[in-house]
Amino acid sequence: MPRKNFNPKNFELDVDHPWTMAIHSNDMVVLNPQLDLDHPDDLAMQTTVSIGHIRKLLADIDCDEGDITNLRVSYVNKGDVDEDAYRQSILDQLPDLIGATLEMVPFDRLVLPELLVEICTYAMRGQNGEVFARASADPQGFYHPGGSLAQGVKCKHMIYVGEQVARAPGGEVLHPGDLSAQCAAILDQLETVLADLNAELADVVRLNIFYDVRASQDDWAACQTLLKSRFGAAAPALTAIPLPRLYPEGKQISLSAWAMRGEDGDALPKQHAGLDAAPGPAMWRHAIACEDMIFAGGISTVQSDGTVGASGEHIAQTEQSMARIDTLMRDLGGRLQDVHKTNSYYVLSTVEEFNSNLQTRSDWFEKPGPGSVGLPLDSLTHPGQRIEVEAILVKE
Repeated sequence: MPRKNFNPKNFELDVDHPWTMAIHSNDMVVLNPQLDLDHPDDLAMQTTVSIGHIRKLLADIDCDEGDITNLRVSYVNKGDVDEDAYRQSILDQLPDLIGATLEMVPFDRLVLPELLVEICTYAMRGQNGEVFARASADPQGFYHPGGSLAQGVKCKHMIYVGEQVARAPGGEVLHPGDLSAQCAAILDQLETVLADLNAELADVVRLNIFYDVRASQDDWAACQTLLKSRFGAAAPALTAIPLPRLYPEGKQISLSAWAMRGEDGDALPKQHAGLDAAPGPAMWRHAIACEDMIFAGGISTVQSDGTVGASGEHIAQTEQSMARIDTLMRDLGGRLQDVHKTNSYYVLSTVEEFNSNLQTRSDWFEKPGPGSVGLPLDSLTHPGQRIEVEAILVKE
């Protein structure tokens, strides 16, 4: 069904950008990250205001929080925030968030010094107002995120698996400090959650991994080898981002996934494009199409041998990454202009650098463009890498 754009001015940026606050295409609702600039350095108030923005946006689209399938909370934590308690405070404000999935992603900072949280939202409802049935997965023996959240939820042909972590049901970190062992544990969990929804690893189309930047290159290489061995030729679009630290202490990696399986239970055909055949880490830098969705995962200027094109140059890397996404989308029958959401992870030092980078990304889209979030880091996976961009498209 035709794409509908909603663009209330909840906040302003210095650049005249094309980003849209909310998009409803077919059965998918995508909300741009909601934030609050009126309560600087106040995490609790910023969270409450952002949740209020989410409710208002959903109401503008004739939806409500019961339609939410996935929330990603990107927030500032330098060791002074109890992530479990903070997660629960969010759930307390969203009592109707039943059977949805959640991701908590801690950063040292966000794009503005006073900003402490941004919340991205995905939901599903028919443009004719139809509310969809959903099936939830909550296998026993795993750490549960709390409240009425689910480990995984299936709605029509979409499956959302929330943040998977190597923690015992009581919260203790399993294999503390051991990246490979934790990776193996969460892949087992992912497989179990998918099985509860009559799906399997081959159905995964989008995989997001955050890992501790302090892990050694050998440990991360071993983790990549494990990932490749488990997914094989069915590799999904992957974005893997190093973070300054994860919580609680000893946690080395977290994983979330989207999968697609027919409403009749049959596997759905997929089409790959671009870089999935390249050796090394670049085999994950590819795009995948399934039904009405296209996913481009972790697109950057990293080459198959691990070298970085335009090393250290954030504008040149941004241009080349966006051009690569444009090519991938076209190869899979889409258009860059029809992208619904981009997530950009970048190494930028100043507000001026951010604004110039934002302008570069903005210039690739006409208004109304996609939802977009930009998240700053001190480093990415490869030395000299300044940006990595993932994109989600819903075909009309």
